[in-house]
Amino acid sequence: MTPFQFPKATDAAWVKPLLNAEGLALCNYSFPVLFCWQHAYDFRYAREGDRLLTRLTSSLGHSYLWPVGEGDPKPALDAITQDAREEGQPLRLIALTQYHKNWLEANYPDRFAFEEARDGFDYLYDIDRLADLPGKKLHAKRNHIHRLDEAYPGWDWTPMTQADIAPCLAMDAAWHQEALTREAAEGGLSTLDDEHRALVLALENREALGLDGIVLRWQDKILGFTLGAQLTENVFDVHFERARGDIQGAYPAVNRSFARYIREKYPQVRYLDREDDMGLPGLRKAKESYYPDYLEVNFSAVEIRCDLTSRPKTEG
Repeated sequence: MTPFQFPKATDAAWVKPLLNAEGLALCNYSFPVLFCWQHAYDFRYAREGDRLLTRLTSSLGHSYLWPVGEGDPKPALDAITQDAREEGQPLRLIALTQYHKNWLEANYPDRFAFEEARDGFDYLYDIDRLADLPGKKLHAKRNHIHRLDEAYPGWDWTPMTQADIAPCLAMDAAWHQEALTREAAEGGLSTLDDEHRALVLALENREALGLDGIVLRWQDKILGFTLGAQLTENVFDVHFERARGDIQGAYPAVNRSFARYIREKYPQVRYLDREDDMGLPGLRKAKESYYPDYLEVNFSAVEIRCDLTSRPKTEG
């Protein structure tokens, strides 16, 4: 096994093929997510044959994604098991699909306890519904955009270019400060700093990460922008979305505009993945307000039958 390392933008050439090999419609298995959120979750990865080993760290210790790639997964699972043992920990796996759960139960009976990870379910939406906002359920979204039409006649959007990076960074910096002030007044645990740092990395490395995006404008004023990348052949992952919260209709307008842009540019895409809600009530409410076509269920697993005999810790 190669040593665990922090993601670098230049790793895309060898990491993406391993991530793409299994075609998983979960945002955790996206290279931009691993790269942009590496500081928040201490993402690191290593290679074991034709498999990618991905590790993250939380208050529970190390956890691992399913070792994506090709060939027999058992050597890769053995490698991350050994890594966990060197920390004196049971093997913890996250973002497992139903297939992964079934495979582990069949190949390692009674070794793991499984739990649905509701906070990590990805929200997937039919791209035509987000692009056209049809029907009664989405009537409110159309009304919000109509208010934007009235207040900012002639607003428009364009594909994001390198020239847009600096003004988008400036907009996000202002958005971040306003959101911090608002959350400080409301109290509670904030993830805003992590999200801001991830978005800055995404904008600064947009081309290397293969991110596509649009910018919403009225005259010379940026009203919003969004960034994403293809996750599977028919699923496009919306990684980041920003809009002026003080302007009614800016968020649904950037959402709809991006769906239309992706539908035209990537006609094979059937669904937009708007990622998980991290268990945040406000974010869950916002995602549910668009009535997802389905939630990508995933599981966590922890060993309940293992030998935690201490072993010397190795570097990596």
